[in-house]
Order: sequence, then structure tokens, then C-alpha cells
Amino acid sequence: MDYYSTVYLLSVMLLVFGGGVCYLAGLVDKRTPGPLAALCALGAVVLAGILWAGAPGPLAYHAVFDLPAPLSVVLRFSVGPFMGALNFLAALFGFCVVLYSLSYPQSEREAHRFYAFALWAVAGASVALCSRHLLVFLFAWEAVTVMLYLLIGVGGPQARAGAAKTFAMLGFSDAALILAIGLLFAAGGVQNLDVDYLQAHRIPVADWSRVGLYVLFLIAALAKAGAIPLHTWIPAAAEHAPVPTMALLPASLDKLLGIVLLARISLGFFELTPALRIALMLIGIVTIVAAVMMAMVQHELRRLLSFHAVSQVGYMVLGIGTGVPIGIVGGLFHMINNAIYKSLLFLCGGAVESRTGALELDDLGGLGRAMPLTATAFMIGSLAISGVPPLNGFVSKWMVYQGVLEGGNYLMPVLLAGAVLGSALTLASFVKAMHSVFFGERSPALAGREVREAGWNMLLPLGLLSGLCVVLGLLGGQVAQGISGHGLAEFGQAPVALEPGPAISTAVGLWGSGDAVLLILVGLALGLAFYVIGRTMKIRRVRPFLGGEVQTPASTHVSGTGFYLTVRELPFVRAFYRDAETEAFDVYRIAGQMGSVVISWLRKLHTGVLEVYVTWAVVGVAALMALLFLLR
Repeated sequence: MDYYSTVYLLSVMLLVFGGGVCYLAGLVDKRTPGPLAALCALGAVVLAGILWAGAPGPLAYHAVFDLPAPLSVVLRFSVGPFMGALNFLAALFGFCVVLYSLSYPQSEREAHRFYAFALWAVAGASVALCSRHLLVFLFAWEAVTVMLYLLIGVGGPQARAGAAKTFAMLGFSDAALILAIGLLFAAGGVQNLDVDYLQAHRIPVADWSRVGLYVLFLIAALAKAGAIPLHTWIPAAAEHAPVPTMALLPASLDKLLGIVLLARISLGFFELTPALRIALMLIGIVTIVAAVMMAMVQHELRRLLSFHAVSQVGYMVLGIGTGVPIGIVGGLFHMINNAIYKSLLFLCGGAVESRTGALELDDLGGLGRAMPLTATAFMIGSLAISGVPPLNGFVSKWMVYQGVLEGGNYLMPVLLAGAVLGSALTLASFVKAMHSVFFGERSPALAGREVREAGWNMLLPLGLLSGLCVVLGLLGGQVAQGISGHGLAEFGQAPVALEPGPAISTAVGLWGSGDAVLLILVGLALGLAFYVIGRTMKIRRVRPFLGGEVQTPASTHVSGTGFYLTVRELPFVRAFYRDAETEAFDVYRIAGQMGSVVISWLRKLHTGVLEVYVTWAVVGVAALMALLFLLR
């Protein structure tokens, strides 16, 4: 075993055993698990950084397990430049969330469990990202699902419904993944469980059986990432789950795992037909527009952010679905960017909650002066997710747009318009969020209350993630070059050279944001000049006369939640909002209703009369014999 293989093994074992020690230490002293978990997470970041920095090409740790025939398996964990970067980011998210949680208000009885589950979730994500064998990938994938369920449950009894829904939906998708892996094994034996073998022998999707196999994998990937229609577990979990839980898993780790699986199956395992690629792009566009429309009308910050976490997945699915290099690289780049700024936004919301005890937008407002650093971080995350240059979200979204243009199919105008509309509505939604939380006047619920800035352990993760949004935006061209050179190769695709250029060009794909930033700065300077001129002018101010009534701050308070109330009444979307609020599109609810119908039907057959049972047994045996006769 070489040096880098040892480093990788140590990083995983540090998280696994560190989580166990935190859990046991919390049973003795409630103050110990937090600092201990932070040290373990920091050590994992250092080891992951060493591994990433020393990965010029795939580096593998070989573990040979002599299992009974036919499972004589060589299990490999490969860390190349791209997967090394994802592994480092997973460790960094774990450290940020653990450090942040040291002062996040939570039950002392549950704190040690939270730290243990968080470290184990990061360990599972690391193994799933770096594994080159589907059997190991499956076990690590399941471990992350279980940790998600347990971390949501840390939120207390009120979070159990969201945890149960999450576990049920992801459990269904995991069952589809298990079935898909089982079918691969049945078709070709143990070699079909090796990632490198599958990427070297892609399966052409030429008939319905192979379409079904691809769809099984697709269900698992879309549910984990949170794409429509398998997204409803994310808003349900967000209602009562601790904010650090949302920042760690649905916002970051789950997105990485789901999109990596989607890229593996769509780029490496299968050769997709044009029809399947169009289907992927349509799923992406529907996810972008429908989820952001739901986010616009939310009144609670966690649910607003959760719907945006769903919406951004659409850009990743759309980019990978284009099938062209610039779109694929844009989708993979957006996966990284989204994990960073979504984690940042959730952590900003948690900082606000820790100081005010509220996340309802109507109960907030005017916190920008009291929490300037948190407000700055939230603004950076808001502009990044909205695709405003020169931040990271702009670069990856622009590449996805270019991929749609290069796709050249007849749906291109609709797809491009939907993607651009999604970005515009995202910005509008975060204008509402910024006003409701940090700008405007204090809400009556906070009037007279002293609100302080978050502590250093919360601000440090916010600063790290905000800095990444800026750095990846400024160095977007270099990052895209790295993904096109190394990332595509790790998914079995040929590397592609992307040349930066100053103008919009489908042949170039990259566009420097300097001109756009300059125009934005000019606009801001003009706005500031008008503001200063207005402040120097003498204006006569008098109290408005309203029939002799004295107006109070509560009666004149303008809440940001009223910004888009008229959107609900638009002719084309009124029915959509009405059905969405009644969970008419929730596959979890639909499946529950169908299950209730089946159960009630079966109960009617359970009559207690022996003759009825004998009749059903005879019918079942006859049907089985007929099936065997047809298949012989």
C-alpha cells in the first residue's frame, strides 16, 4: 500500500472512529463531543487536502476480499484530481458544519449524536465518491441515507414526520439502485460491478430492458440530488431539521453523490439515445422553473432555501443531459458551486435563527446593521446562486446555457428560455429574502430586542464558503479547464480543451465576466451618486394625516413576504400553486393513497371463509403454471 493510499485510508478511519468516540464521550460529558468532532473533521480536511494535492492521476488503494465464489472481488478506491477535489469539499463541508454547530442551539441530550452522525455521513460520502466498485458504493450510499434520517431526527419529535418521509422516499430510490446493481450482476457477473469495466464497455440503450435498467439508476440519482418529481423530501425535512443538517446533507453531500451517480450512468455506463437526453433536459427545465416558482411564495426561510436547493439541481441535470462537453462541464461545475453557496445560505439562516429564534420572514427584518458579516455572506450567496458575475454561479450557468445552444435540438429555444427565466426568478426570490431578513425595518416581533452578530465559530465557515464563491468565480476558466481535462476522464469521457474568449461563442464556451462586472459597478456608482445627492437636498418631512389616526411601526411595517403575492393569482399558475399546496404532485402522498386503496381492497378479500381462500390459491397456482409454460 503506497503513501497516498495510506492517507486516504487514515482520513476515512479518522472520521469513522472519531464519530464513535464522540458518541461514547457524550454519554459521559456533554461538553467533549463538539471540540473532539471539530478536531477530527479538521484532520480529515488536512488529509483530504494532502491526497488532492498529490493526485496527478488516479491513485488507488487496493483491498482484496476473498469472498465465496462467484464473488472473488478486488475493491478499489480511486482518487484522481476531480474526485480528490470532491472528497476535499466533502471533508470541508463536514468541518464547517461541525465547527458552526458548537454554538448552534440544540438539545444537549442530542448534541453528541449529531456530531457522531455528521462525521459518519462525511465518511460515507468519501467512500461513495472514491469507490470504483458498485458494491462498496452501494453500502456507502446507504450509510449516508441512514445518517440523513438520523440527523433529521435530531431536530426532536416534530422532525419525525420529515425524517420518515425522507427515509421512505430515499429508501424507495435505494431499492431501485439495489435492483439495478443486482440486474447488472445477473447479466455479466462480478465484473459488471467494477466501475472501470463498465466505463470501458458502455451499455447501448437500444431496447426497453436497457431503458428500464437506466431508469432504475436514474431514480436513485434524481431522488438523492432532489430533482422533480422526487424532491418533496427536501422541503419536508427542512421544516424542523436542524439548519446544520440541511447545510451538510441536502445542500451539499447529497447533491454531490446524486449528481456523481447521474454523471456515471449518463456518461460512463450507458450510451444514451437522443430521446433519453431530451428527457433528461426536460426534467432539468421543469425542476428549475417549478421549484423556483414555489420558492418565490414561501414565508419561512428554511423552506425557501430548500426549494432553491431543488431548483439548482435542474441546471446540473440540464447540463449533463445536453451531451456536449461544454454543457457537461458546466453541469459538473455547477454541482460544486451549488454545494458551496447552498451550504453557505443555510448556515447564514442558522446564524439568524441562533440570534433571533425565528426564521419566519414576517418576524424578521432590519438585521443588516446588527449582523453585518452574516448579511454580507448571505448577499454573496444570494448573488452567486442567482448567477450574477463575477461569482461562481455565473460561470457554471453560462456554460450550461452554452451547452443548450450547442445541443442544437428543436427544443433549444424553450430550454434556454427556461434556464434563463429560472435565474431571473431566483434573483427576484432572493431580493425578497434579503429585504425580509436584513434590510427594511425591524419587525414588531424584534422591535426593541438587542441582536448581536454571530460568534466566530459561525462566522469562520461563512467566510470560508463566501471566499470560495468569489475565488471560483474569478478563477472559473481555470476550474472549467480542470474539469474538462480531468473530470471528464474520470467519468470515462475524452478530455476536452476549452479556450476562453471575450465574446459569446458556442465554439468557445467560456466568457470573461469583466465587461459585465464593469457595467454592474457603473450602475452601482450611479445609484450611489443619486443617493448622495438626495441626502444633501433639504426635504420637508411631515407626519401623514390619516383621519387623525396615529400610525405605529407595526401598522406601517412592510414585509418582504408580500412582494410576490400577486404571482399566485396569475392565470397560468393559479391552478399550479393550488395543487402544489395540496401536495397533488407529491409522489410520496400519491403512493400513500394508492397503497391505502390496495390495502382496503385486500381487506375486502379477507372474508374469513375457507372456500374463498381455496379459490384464490387455485387461481394463483393456475396463473403461475401458465406463466412458466409461456416462458419455457
